[in-house]
Amino acid sequence: MVSPRGHAATRKSIRHRLEELEGVVSGARRALILMYGSPDPDSLASAWALRELIRRHCRTARIRYTGEVGRLENQTMIESLRIPAQPLVSHELAADLVALVDCQPEFFAPEALPRCDVVIDHHPRKSRRRYAFSDIRPKCLATSSILTEYLRVAGVEPNERMATALFYGIQTDASHLQRPPSAVDIAAIGFLEPKVGKNLLRRIQFSSYSLERLDYFTIALVKLRYANGVLYSHVGPVPYMDICAQIADFLIRVKEARWALTSGVAGKTLIVVLRCDGHHKHAGKTAELAFGKYGSAGGHRTTARAEVNEDALPKDALLTRNETIEQFVLASLSAVDKEFRTLCNDRNG
Repeated sequence: MVSPRGHAATRKSIRHRLEELEGVVSGARRALILMYGSPDPDSLASAWALRELIRRHCRTARIRYTGEVGRLENQTMIESLRIPAQPLVSHELAADLVALVDCQPEFFAPEALPRCDVVIDHHPRKSRRRYAFSDIRPKCLATSSILTEYLRVAGVEPNERMATALFYGIQTDASHLQRPPSAVDIAAIGFLEPKVGKNLLRRIQFSSYSLERLDYFTIALVKLRYANGVLYSHVGPVPYMDICAQIADFLIRVKEARWALTSGVAGKTLIVVLRCDGHHKHAGKTAELAFGKYGSAGGHRTTARAEVNEDALPKDALLTRNETIEQFVLASLSAVDKEFRTLCNDRNG
């Protein structure tokens, strides 16, 4: 197991770790670079950079994601930058090497991954599980910063499209996490910024919404509830999970909000998105405590998400009945933190 040494790792130690990574992937016939759920800019850029790093050491390396590309700007990013990422087909899990970027095996359903050889991530470590290679650095703002460091040490010069992807990956995660950048982030930004395609970046940034998706903001505002610094709205059925995240990102900017919560139903899955100001609370830990026993849950200090499949919900929480889902969400959060009880009581009253 390769244990992380923190964001202040020297160039020499990173070169050593790069050699270890190359040794792990060397000779693989079919390498699978996998992202969890709906890929965001950081995971897309990181997966692409890892493919560039390892493609000389293995026969094929494919980039796949397990969900759908929900946000319009992420669709535009893939199309404009020509990122070779596609949805996962189940038989591809038979690859002889599986690398996870911007996620860890615990993000997936139990037994969903037959193997995991490489993990590169900036989320807090989920377990003490051992891998052939791992680099998990929670102090970094983005996994893209870690991969940029590897590219630099390997002497791989990213072209304009890849530099734009990595820069945007860091930029988006930095805006969500709202904490100072690490030395690795600062070095990555300085390295990438002169290489960024400004017109490409602008095209991606200005493609966040469509008229159709604005309808879900209308629903969220009509159903919005507020109590004790907590804003909550259950949107109901949504075509993409990321719509809930976009609404929560908007609501947390309300002056009175310490917490912004949104929930919705995509297919047979309940999505709960949490945003907080991060002063005294930790969104990721709150999500994990409230919903971890039902499904996948976790995140960072200010941003978190939970996904619960229909068959894991309590019997009285029906995805087709909004009031039962709202009760489940608020009751689960209230059991973890009394800050949510006022909103729960307000609903019952």
